[in-house]
Amino acid sequence: DFWGAGEANPMVSLSFLQGSEGEKPTLAHGGGQRSELEVREQLQRGENSHRCRECGKSFTSKSSLVTHHRIHTGERPYECLQCGKSFRESSALKVHRRIHTGERPYRCGQCGKGFTSNTELTIHRRRHTGERPYECPQCGKSFTRSSHLMVHLRCHTGERPYECPQCGKSFRTSSCLMEHRRIHTGEKPYEYGRCGKGFVVRSHLKIHQRSHTGEKPFRCQLCGKSFSTSSYLNVHRRYHSGERPYECGECGRSFITRSLLVVHQRIHTGERPYVCDVCRKGFRTSYWLLVHRRSHTDEKPFRCPDCGKGFRDNSTLTVHRRVHTGERPYLCCWKRHLAEGSTSSWICHLLTPEKCHFFHLLVVLSHIRYPWRSSPTPIHRFWPTGIFRSETE
Repeated sequence: DFWGAGEANPMVSLSFLQGSEGEKPTLAHGGGQRSELEVREQLQRGENSHRCRECGKSFTSKSSLVTHHRIHTGERPYECLQCGKSFRESSALKVHRRIHTGERPYRCGQCGKGFTSNTELTIHRRRHTGERPYECPQCGKSFTRSSHLMVHLRCHTGERPYECPQCGKSFRTSSCLMEHRRIHTGEKPYEYGRCGKGFVVRSHLKIHQRSHTGEKPFRCQLCGKSFSTSSYLNVHRRYHSGERPYECGECGRSFITRSLLVVHQRIHTGERPYVCDVCRKGFRTSYWLLVHRRSHTDEKPFRCPDCGKGFRDNSTLTVHRRVHTGERPYLCCWKRHLAEGSTSSWICHLLTPEKCHFFHLLVVLSHIRYPWRSSPTPIHRFWPTGIFRSETE
């Protein structure tokens, strides 16, 4: 919060003031006591004469020092009568009231957008000029606001000063903590009128609206594909670049998103956090639990437009439609070793390329020991556990 809204503390001690009666003010840049003549000369030049005993910062007037000291005491004596939010300065309360009145007296000359304060207008203008005056000394990234730089620096320091009292999770900003706490309270203040769905964060509501409007403003310059969010576009770009920044510490396999890495790591840990409440079967992802539940309800929401057959998940429907189109996108390089029409000619297409080669090696071995056509069963004895790629197993 730029203005630091919160609870007011009506008791303020003025003992921190320097330059009050009976004391000689010290000057911040002098580092020690000055003579009255030096102090008077500096006052005439308009230099700082009032110094905060808490942090050493100095001010030209006592009133400025009093206002500053409220940062240390937490005092917020100016309260909004409409929402109860309180502020350190009357000017901050005046700007805040414009949120309730809708008044936006400061307008951008280029786009006409209005703002409640001149400070916000100045920051907005930097979007047009491209000015980013606040630069990170560690990585060179620049920002339009000093507060954004301050938050960014915590990425380097690892500082997360805002901790949730309920679960102990910590955050870089107070706003992130506030949004997180809604998970515990169940509060979803941002609701979409058309479908009634609620959201914890305003940005999530905006993204959801695009699912109704079909708007996809973020376009890939390489292939032309569009996305509803910039984060989806950033992930998509990794398919072109081949970048896989998230690597598994167990096996070294890398992924384009952190969420895919988390799901993959459950293979090593054996964790299956999504449990069916009917049969208690566990799954690595919520998606496969959703698909599994349809086996209990017999729900088949994915229908083939050609024959009307229903399926529990979209991927199975995609495979089925190749029956109608005749599409065979997966070519097996060992298929020439198999008798045409044999059972194994389609089994190999369910395997990864590495396992496909291994499977056909087993087929060859089985032919040596058992003729395939006379006794096809013994080959199943060679199948290793987990050879098939199936999340539902």
